[in-house]
Amino acid sequence: MEFAKLVLLSIAALCGYGAVLGEVSALICPEAFTLGRPPVFEHWPPAALGPIWGVLDLLIPATVAGLALAVAANVGHHPTLKAAFFCRVLPGLAGVMAIAAITAGALGFSTTRHGSYEIIGPMRDAVRPERHPFLAAVWWASLASLGTSFVGAIVLALWTWRKRAYFGALLAGGHSR
Repeated sequence: MEFAKLVLLSIAALCGYGAVLGEVSALICPEAFTLGRPPVFEHWPPAALGPIWGVLDLLIPATVAGLALAVAANVGHHPTLKAAFFCRVLPGLAGVMAIAAITAGALGFSTTRHGSYEIIGPMRDAVRPERHPFLAAVWWASLASLGTSFVGAIVLALWTWRKRAYFGALLAGGHSR
């Protein structure tokens, strides 16, 4: 049961972050959510599409992160960790993802605005040139969030494994880290 709780907690925390990222991204660059989407969404406002696509973008990474944490927290001979142990850890990961997204978005905006990076492909012609820095900001922020979720999940899984070993040593009477 704790295994499933941890996966669901991870999905809730990271997909919740994805909804917020999608909403902010839709406010910054609505074109990122209206161009190239399936026809069923062509009349939806970007403010509604942003959270939906934000959740969908992070659904698989959140599930993988939850599975990695659940395995690290429950498999093996060391004491297991309950899902409640991660109630502060996963929002912390979402916070790190937000910092990475803000940094990458600002860098994408700046490099595109100053001509060091340019939008290519079909989006180049579909979006007005003065909006390219905003589109780059949204793309870079999204990529940073995805990358940070992947790296963060690995770090959290390794940290969890070590924490369990530490708790096992405490219970066995040893105090080594």
